[in-house]
Amino acid sequence: MMKIILFVCLVAFASIQAAEVSTSQQRKLTLRGRVVFPDVPRAIVDAQGKLIVELQDTSLADAPARVIARTVGKSIRFPMAFALKYSPKDIVNGFDYSLRVRIEDKNGKLLYTNDRRISVKPTGLTRTKLIDVPVIVVRGQDTGPKRQWPELVGKNGAEAVETIKKETGNSRFMCVCLFVFIFFLFLGFRNVVQIKQGSPVTMDFRTDRVRVFVNNQGKVAQAPVIA
Repeated sequence: MMKIILFVCLVAFASIQAAEVSTSQQRKLTLRGRVVFPDVPRAIVDAQGKLIVELQDTSLADAPARVIARTVGKSIRFPMAFALKYSPKDIVNGFDYSLRVRIEDKNGKLLYTNDRRISVKPTGLTRTKLIDVPVIVVRGQDTGPKRQWPELVGKNGAEAVETIKKETGNSRFMCVCLFVFIFFLFLGFRNVVQIKQGSPVTMDFRTDRVRVFVNNQGKVAQAPVIA
């Protein structure tokens, strides 16, 4: 009789353990963190842009990464907080996992991304619960007229002004023909000015003006745009 009772108790205990394991596998885990831009820690990005954070299985070096979980949020200014939820049942012990970050403007153009591997441990007693992910500026690949300069964020304000004047001068020109003479008049933007971040500005829009907002250290705090 005692053996039967003991057997029943063991079966019940095993069932409870299995149920707990099943419940823990169904419960979502959360990896929280911040996306940071070390060059200008509080740089403004794009109020209409988006922040994309992915947890990826990067175990196979010769195969595309497999996305385990993904979250999308707003990309207003650095640092940007995120909370990535995922299921433990999608994690395989011994595999390698990492984070991938993309910050895009409203048109889907890539502005920032992480340029190095950000390894994480999704499960276990020492799983990653909080992490900072540094990103870098991605240089634009547009072949049309340039309207913004995200690559200048973090640069010296005065140097940024000269860069914009030079680029707009080289990209826009007018040919005037007079008899047999041809004059090339380079029309680079002259209305490119430094403005301290937070200063009041007029709300009018001009196609020949670029405001370069700088922080207290004189570094460009947000992507200069034509406005």
